[in-house]
Amino acid sequence: MKKILLVALSLLVLVGCSSKSSTEKELTTVKVGIVGTDSVVWNYVKEEAAKEGITVEVVAFSDYKMPNAALHSKELQLNAFQHQVYLENEIESFGYNISEIGKTYIAPLGIYSKKLTSLKDLNDGDKIAIPNDVTNGGRALQLLQANGLIKLNDAKFPTLNDIVENPRKFEIIELAAAIIPGALPDVAVAAINSGIAVDSGLNPSSDAIAIEQVDVSADNPYVNLIAVHNDYKNDPAIKKILEIFHTDKVKELVIEDSKGAYLPVW
Repeated sequence: MKKILLVALSLLVLVGCSSKSSTEKELTTVKVGIVGTDSVVWNYVKEEAAKEGITVEVVAFSDYKMPNAALHSKELQLNAFQHQVYLENEIESFGYNISEIGKTYIAPLGIYSKKLTSLKDLNDGDKIAIPNDVTNGGRALQLLQANGLIKLNDAKFPTLNDIVENPRKFEIIELAAAIIPGALPDVAVAAINSGIAVDSGLNPSSDAIAIEQVDVSADNPYVNLIAVHNDYKNDPAIKKILEIFHTDKVKELVIEDSKGAYLPVW
């Protein structure tokens, strides 16, 4: 009799564990990490997901480093703030167990100034601020090169060390991307990501004195994306959220909320 009871109890424990594991795999609440003004878009996704029985919680971050760390540690299930190049660099650098699950939009990098109306007005030795992360800093340097201000070697992700010509002795300063708009009074010009520019009240379409020429296609490595923890890649709730995001209504919201600065890619 004791053996029968022990077997029965063991089966109950196993069933309980199995049931718990199954519940954990099928999400009903999804936390999404964002940086910038995407809250309007994600609040719409949140409302639509609620109709499907899915609770979406939007978590806002002030810098680019935290959302991937939080996703890797499962504090989040999704994040939406970065492009493919940045994601790949983060995975290579930190071994994060995360990956892309869908495209969002491309946000061209722009050059802004509180002092000048044209890059032609730059003086020798002027200060130029760029983002201090490898991928966006590299984009900024390539934009400076495209406008004839410096010359780079052939590095895929150029850094200050890859400048081979700077004949006008510009002082290029690296700053955290989020604080660059606040530094505009202290520099001649600054390279600013479109999302951060819009957050700070700038309109990339009208305020940028130079802007990145972009290929609006899914093949562009600088297209922004939604990233997922790999354990949740096939979760029904995750798939439903992606389905809601990739609608014409969200496309309209992206364009409207960014003042035309973001170009949807789906």
